[in-house]
Amino acid sequence: MRTLVTTIGGATQDIMFYTDEAELIDNKNNLLKQRLIGFEYGAKLYSKEVYLTFGGGGANAAANFSSLGLKTQSILSLGTDEIGKAILNNLRQRKIETSLVQINAQKNSGVSAIVNVGSFNEHVIFAYRGANDCLDLSEKIVKKIKTPWVYLTSLKAASTHRIEALFKHCENKKIQIAWNPGHDQLKLGLKKLAKFIAQTTVFDVNRDEALELLVSIKKTEVKNNINFILKALHVYGQKFTVVTDGARGAYVYDGKKVYFRAAGKKKGINTTGAGDAFGAAFVAGLIKYGQDVDKALKLALLNSNSVIMKIGAQVGILKAEDLKKYNL
Repeated sequence: MRTLVTTIGGATQDIMFYTDEAELIDNKNNLLKQRLIGFEYGAKLYSKEVYLTFGGGGANAAANFSSLGLKTQSILSLGTDEIGKAILNNLRQRKIETSLVQINAQKNSGVSAIVNVGSFNEHVIFAYRGANDCLDLSEKIVKKIKTPWVYLTSLKAASTHRIEALFKHCENKKIQIAWNPGHDQLKLGLKKLAKFIAQTTVFDVNRDEALELLVSIKKTEVKNNINFILKALHVYGQKFTVVTDGARGAYVYDGKKVYFRAAGKKKGINTTGAGDAFGAAFVAGLIKYGQDVDKALKLALLNSNSVIMKIGAQVGILKAEDLKKYNL
């Protein structure tokens, strides 16, 4: 079977920490920080539940694609430590091709401490990126990508230089790109990201991230209205603009029609990895169903809803054999 997708991004060991000793604070006057989590200064916080799981955008996406039946490879960077060995073993157990995984003897593997709070177990992530920061995407590396799709997730360093070789290679080889940019890329703003967005088939952000991008160029003209957001982002040339909206659901705009699907009604126990599960499954759906947006969006929401019912970003991922019961 041909390898169809190359995922690029981070890989981590995740420490899942659950606590009730937090306050959720409304901060609606700040468009970009509408909700805050607060803890008592100087307090010691206790948890009745702590779990060790695997995470990181690149690894999570690969786990989703592989589980949904698409042959997948990953470009990741790991240390030589025990955490790196465990991450690599997890990838191999999931039948993900690891020949392009980079091993860095100078850095420890990435670790995230994820604090989960509130009735929906929303989270804040404290991340040590470690070897993830050393991911090499130079021309000599990216020319090894021969899959018809690349799924690009969060990368360290606010620099467009780091992804230029990748996008040039994909353009030359007519490789389709799905991009779920991370915090550092979003900080660059729409003006600097525009030429890359134009090369993507799928550009995927959440509602807050979309607002952040639009504010970077439009300032006071930005409206927190989903139709405005979708259409304002879509002018940059991507085929599909995807905006996820948390517990409300997700939207896709193809330049002609706005597609919407509500999130599941069941209360999740963990939101970590929900975005990766949604984004990877949406692209998997486009591949599996001939770019049928309705079916791809259905798969994406079903998969992310499944993931939030389990603790850990990769535990609740749907399998290809699960899809028949959903008429997919």
